[in-house]
Amino acid sequence: MRSTPLFRRGRGGLRRALAMLCGALLVTPLVVVLTGAQTPALAAVRRDVQGIQAGWVLNLPDCSWTDSAGKLFADTEVQSRSGWLRLDFRGALGTCSNGTSVHDKYVEFINNLDPGIQILGLLTREFFGGNAVEFADHAAAFACDAAFDRVAAWEILNEPDLDDAFGHLAFAEYLGRSSRKIHDCSANEKVVSGGVTARYPVSYLNDVSADLAANQDFGGWARLTDAVQGIGVHPYVDALTNLDTKENSRHAMLKAYLDAVQGAFPNEPFYITEFGWRAPDDDGVHQNDEVTDELQCANLIDAFAMLANRYNLVAATWFTLADFGDIHRNYGLSTMPPENRFRLAHQGYITGDCGGPTAGAYNPETDELQWQTTALARTGLAGAGLAAVSYEVKLAPQGSPVYTIFKTVTDSKVQLGAFYPPLAVGTYVWTVTKIVDGVRYPAADFWTLNFTGKPSPPAYANVGIVNGTSLRIFWSDTANNESGFEISTGFETRTAPANTSTFVWTGLTPGVKECFRVRAYNAFGASYWATEVCGTPPTPPLAPSNVTATVVTGTSVRVNWTDNSTDEADFEVSDGTTSVIVAPNSTSFVWTGIANGATKCFQVRSRNLGGNSAWGGSACATTPAIPAAPTGSSATIITGTSVKVSWTDNSATEYGFEISNGVTSNVVGANSTSFTWTGLAQGSYTCFRVRSYNLAGYSAWTPDVCVTTPTIPLNPNGQTAVALNGTSVKVSWVDRSPNEIGFEISNGVTSNVVGANTTTYTWTGLAQGTYMCFRIRAYNLAGYSAWTTPDACLTTPVIPAAPTGPAVLILSGTAVTFTWQDRSANETGFELFNGVSYVNVGPNTTAYTWTVGMGSYTCFSAKAFNLAGKSAATPYACATTPTIPAAPAGQAAVALNGTQVQITWQDRSTNETGFQIYNGVSYVNVGANVTSYIWTVAMGSYTCFSIKAGNLAGQSAATPYACVTTPTIPAAPTGQAAVAISTSQIRVTWQDRSGNETGFQIYDGVSYFTVPANTTTFVRSGLPSKKYMCFSIRSYNLAGQSSATPYACATTL
Repeated sequence: MRSTPLFRRGRGGLRRALAMLCGALLVTPLVVVLTGAQTPALAAVRRDVQGIQAGWVLNLPDCSWTDSAGKLFADTEVQSRSGWLRLDFRGALGTCSNGTSVHDKYVEFINNLDPGIQILGLLTREFFGGNAVEFADHAAAFACDAAFDRVAAWEILNEPDLDDAFGHLAFAEYLGRSSRKIHDCSANEKVVSGGVTARYPVSYLNDVSADLAANQDFGGWARLTDAVQGIGVHPYVDALTNLDTKENSRHAMLKAYLDAVQGAFPNEPFYITEFGWRAPDDDGVHQNDEVTDELQCANLIDAFAMLANRYNLVAATWFTLADFGDIHRNYGLSTMPPENRFRLAHQGYITGDCGGPTAGAYNPETDELQWQTTALARTGLAGAGLAAVSYEVKLAPQGSPVYTIFKTVTDSKVQLGAFYPPLAVGTYVWTVTKIVDGVRYPAADFWTLNFTGKPSPPAYANVGIVNGTSLRIFWSDTANNESGFEISTGFETRTAPANTSTFVWTGLTPGVKECFRVRAYNAFGASYWATEVCGTPPTPPLAPSNVTATVVTGTSVRVNWTDNSTDEADFEVSDGTTSVIVAPNSTSFVWTGIANGATKCFQVRSRNLGGNSAWGGSACATTPAIPAAPTGSSATIITGTSVKVSWTDNSATEYGFEISNGVTSNVVGANSTSFTWTGLAQGSYTCFRVRSYNLAGYSAWTPDVCVTTPTIPLNPNGQTAVALNGTSVKVSWVDRSPNEIGFEISNGVTSNVVGANTTTYTWTGLAQGTYMCFRIRAYNLAGYSAWTTPDACLTTPVIPAAPTGPAVLILSGTAVTFTWQDRSANETGFELFNGVSYVNVGPNTTAYTWTVGMGSYTCFSAKAFNLAGKSAATPYACATTPTIPAAPAGQAAVALNGTQVQITWQDRSTNETGFQIYNGVSYVNVGANVTSYIWTVAMGSYTCFSIKAGNLAGQSAATPYACVTTPTIPAAPTGQAAVAISTSQIRVTWQDRSGNETGFQIYDGVSYFTVPANTTTFVRSGLPSKKYMCFSIRSYNLAGQSSATPYACATTL
């Protein structure tokens, strides 16, 4: 027999109860043993002892809060449960990257905590990395700072004995000097030795104590216990499993570790400054082999419970609030980012409950031990399946120091009759452990059972029919100590022997309901009655009705009927020769194996344990023959994926037709002559055959008819759209497909279709000035090609604005230029009308020369036009073309001087626009109504002139020539002489040497005097007497003047 020790409960309830029992029954005191399987309540641990370690709270150098600090601020439940927080003051003497003091950030952190939390301040080489003397100075200055009054104790260094990281002598110096400096500045400050690990902790601390005594300059301490007010320990241990109890084990059992250390320092306060789960993987090498959430929680609960009121304990800070350093080490009450979830240990830390059963009780009616259970948060490996859950129930007889009776179940209850051997009468203490995937979660309490010895009641009672006068009562025998069973109707009781689970009650009345109860009994009494069950012995069922027979196949008939009974056991179907039994509540049966064309009759009756009903009538049916095969099959393409198969129906008895493509089949009803086969692949070659069928079977297949479905045609390209007029557009494209049956032309709203091989379509009915885009796709029975792309777009034209400002400019007697102003930007040309005929000119034109008859009167108008139509016409502009003017007459040419000739004529025309004078070499034009013109020529030249009248119609005939010779300058006179002939006159004489002068000019120095040609004397009169005067003479004509003679002088008398 296996046994499990009873556990000392933190609350003391079980311990006191069992002690009382043992005191009454046993001389030997009750042995109470704590094992790792027990999960006591955490409520026994004082809040002022339980604590947490948050790890580093500042990210240096920017001094932002770490994830762990943020979690602690947010987790008010953990804060409210914690009496202590171990705070690492690393980097506290420095400055943040933003200039803030790290010292002030730590003060801010402490001030944000629950005021009920005491601080255990950790000062390590990361607080200050200098020598022991400097370290002590800084430690004292920091510890005695009033800003840190909430720090209840100062821990000097961390794990100094770990892997020889810090020799005992060096540690003694740092500890001794720091303690002295701290106490010198504040005697009330408490100093705790840096937490030692399970690696030779006693030996190490004894060496430190000896080093302090031997080196009085370390602070003047006689021993370690004088220097500190508490011993710091770091038992990274397993509270559940005693892996190794040797002093140098890293994973010694928690109790063994603490017993060993306190045994060496029995009167000293202890600070467990860091402890938690570190097995089985302490270095991250065996990742994913770490402890589960459930074991971690159980370890936490057991550890704090074991520490309660023991070891002169001041504080125990769990390592740690959140996973630390390596995500594969599940130390924390919550996981690291990005997962950030609470582990089960978080619940255990706060409530002292890791999910074990609660509320145990004994139910005498069912003779069961019952309890409550809650679902655990499954926190194991991702992808794990559903948990396997069971319960271990343990009983300790009154006075027993250990549990001796065990039962494992999968439900949250167990019947006492399930225990074997059977329980003896008496009082028991019992408890339950929940087991999830092998992890144990013991209940936090125990419960008491007073067992009277009565058997457990039967369970699952039921009633079955034997026949019309007998019922069978069934039950489950849950007892293991009954003497027998009582079966009662309430009026009569009968018995059955022990270990039976059925009883037949006879002598009942058919159709009369009877109820029964069952209970077990033995010498201690009877159990509770099982739940009452009732049954009614049957009467023969009612006969079925409405029997029909329907042909199913050529060899089978379905027999149908109406079930009029609610209590039949089955039905019997008979053809008069053989019978078949079918299930209750059936209303049909298919009778097979009948010959084609055979007639058969059927009858049906119902049956049960009360007997058989009467036969429910008779129904007959004749099986059919196979139908005639169809003929004339054909296959016609409907679309690219569907084909219409047609045939001739030659049968009058078919139920339908089966159409097959050689792989799959489809069916249609009787008298059908076609079927559309869909879902074909485009371009697939498929053959079809057809056969008729009925209930007798299938006819022969028709010959195959084959067809190839079309593929979707190629899409057209080269799309264009050209306006034909203001309301219609010609859409064109290139036909690239050889298999289209047409084209669809769409404007994005409506569509039009044209036949195969078409490449244009005229889209009509558009509004003038409409912007529209067109696209085209080819189609056939397979479907539509892609649309052309891009769309062919255009705007239909509007009728252009009418031109204005019509005018006519006569160019000649037979040509006029008609002009206008172009007021439209969209004309394709202009239409000109002269009252008789039309002329079209191009866009942007504003003039046109029209040939007409001389002297004709003609009017012109203009219209702008484009594909949309013509504008209104301009008003008429009219003009009469001229006739050739009459020739001039009376022409004459007269020399005006040596270089100019005046030509004159008579104007005999009324319509000239000018005259043209010709000198035999060149022409000069003068205006209308002019009758003279001065022509410059060379002196002494002979020139002839003719004149023509002209206008836009042409020129008249020329006049006869009028000729003239221009003079030259005459020769200068000579032989000049002046002679006074009186008191008032002087005679001037000269010699005429020129034959062409028109006169002579005599100059007296003041005035000129002229005499005619060929004159050789001049008398100057009117002079005063004795007047001295000089004279010169020059000849002249139209050509000019000769040079003057020298002066000839004389004095009047």
